[in-house]
Amino acid sequence: MLLLLLATSVLLPAVASTEVELTSWYNPPNFRGTWDLLASCVLTLTLCVWSALHLNVPTEESKLRQRNLKRARWIVLGIFAPELVVSTAFAQFLTASWLRREIQKDVECRQVNPAWSEEQQLRKWTIAQCYYAVMGGIRIETGDCVDGYRRLSLTAEGIRMLSFLGRLPDIPKNVVRDKSKADGLAKFLVILQASWMIVQTLARVQQKLPVTLLEINTLGHILCAFALYALWWSKPLEIKDATLILHEDWMDEFVAFFYMCSPISWHNNDFISEMRCMSYTPPSVRGTTTEDGHSPAAKADKLDKTYFSIGSIGAKDPKKFIGPLDSFQIAGDTKKSTREHNASYVLRDKSFKVAPEHDLFLQIQQRELHGLQHSKLYCRRALKDCSDRTPLTECAIQRWRLANQLVDKLWNECEKRHTYRPFFFTTSTLGTFVGELVYIADRIPNFPGLSYLGSVNVHRDSLKTVVAFAGSAYGGLHLSAWNDHFPTKTERWLWIACSLATGAAGILLALFFLATQKIRAFENLEHFFRNNRPARLVGVCLLAPIFLVARFYIVVEAFISLRSAPVTVYQTPEWSEYIPHL
Repeated sequence: MLLLLLATSVLLPAVASTEVELTSWYNPPNFRGTWDLLASCVLTLTLCVWSALHLNVPTEESKLRQRNLKRARWIVLGIFAPELVVSTAFAQFLTASWLRREIQKDVECRQVNPAWSEEQQLRKWTIAQCYYAVMGGIRIETGDCVDGYRRLSLTAEGIRMLSFLGRLPDIPKNVVRDKSKADGLAKFLVILQASWMIVQTLARVQQKLPVTLLEINTLGHILCAFALYALWWSKPLEIKDATLILHEDWMDEFVAFFYMCSPISWHNNDFISEMRCMSYTPPSVRGTTTEDGHSPAAKADKLDKTYFSIGSIGAKDPKKFIGPLDSFQIAGDTKKSTREHNASYVLRDKSFKVAPEHDLFLQIQQRELHGLQHSKLYCRRALKDCSDRTPLTECAIQRWRLANQLVDKLWNECEKRHTYRPFFFTTSTLGTFVGELVYIADRIPNFPGLSYLGSVNVHRDSLKTVVAFAGSAYGGLHLSAWNDHFPTKTERWLWIACSLATGAAGILLALFFLATQKIRAFENLEHFFRNNRPARLVGVCLLAPIFLVARFYIVVEAFISLRSAPVTVYQTPEWSEYIPHL
């Protein structure tokens, strides 16, 4: 019976096989559907934008809804203006790399000269630890010297100051790694999916098959995502809670100094910190002055020059630091004013009238000999463009006394490492001032701005140049499709116009920002546009809408152009031309 069943199973298929067509290899259909195209591009675009984003640490008060809305806004920004996200990552990469180098220098100096500091021994930080600091991962308790007893985030400059004076906090790298939600496998899978999209596009171009506008747009976002991965690969992902440094006695002077210098001490956004009017006299020359009231060390070589400390807020807009010098009051006389003058005229038996809220400082200074003294030649809050008259509080006096202790330590450390004095101190005809770097803040913003990189010694237009070049590349990529099929001629010309507006504007801006680094006239022109209200209104009301409409049209047209496309768009490449098979 068994033999009969076996013979039947062999003979019956043989009879049936004579009735069908046989083949040894069958290639799959060489076509794709509209849904396949849409799903592939949208999935790749979403994965690239979503997975590449590494946002900073949120504030303690933030809620889940607020964090999701912020992430959604950044996703929209990544879809319509990916170069801005890339520039943000580039700025954070520069800052984290700078912080790592500076900490390494501090460690090496203390290893060579252990007697320089009796504080704790410093350890080198990895790039991930520096990213953790740059993204607002370290917060401190302020103590009683700050009104309200708050918890504030340390910036990269704040961490650098702690390292410079031997107080770098111990944040183990394994703690940073545990807090991060980064998944190397997930990133690898996204890169694999994105790379497959690139391979498909290149194969279509090589085989003379049309590439849709949606695929070109997706390809641009893929390249931006690869740049983000390269810049943010070591940055921790999805950190919800920062590391809190509990308050200790030694922290009071740091907190007081940080607060007085940082924008968090500004009143009514007047750009005037508590440190602004305080000139500094080093310990070695304290008590001796020249005829014009300066300490010998504070004397500048030229009367009309100011050398801002690296990263100082005052360097962004010198007029905000010095103030409008078109009129001032003679000391002791509130009615008289003088003609227009330069800084050297101020030193000739004249001085600004001290602001009323600083009278208390002048009284205390007569009894206490400190390095930080209210300048007799310069009172920023007495100038006419400063309307704020906030009275000094006991906390402000306490901060001033505590900050004096730290400034002397900072000066003595700079005496051992002379190259760092221009880093922390501003020299002017009006005296020597402490550089106003941003040491602490309520939160660390994701977007650092296009004109300020903190203490990183990068020209303020370098970041703008990177953004402009990225924008021109984005526009040029879409312009390459000018000869592709469009449903109507109007859509073709609109596509070309929007791509040109994006690409050409990026090239022109990049060249302009490069020129401002070399040619003084271009720098003055940039200051004119920045400080001239009508020029700013033209930029905001005319140029910005054109830019937004162009970006919006490029993205929308990439989708709606699929309503009418050549049949060959849905034909897939012949992979047999590249991969041998049976």
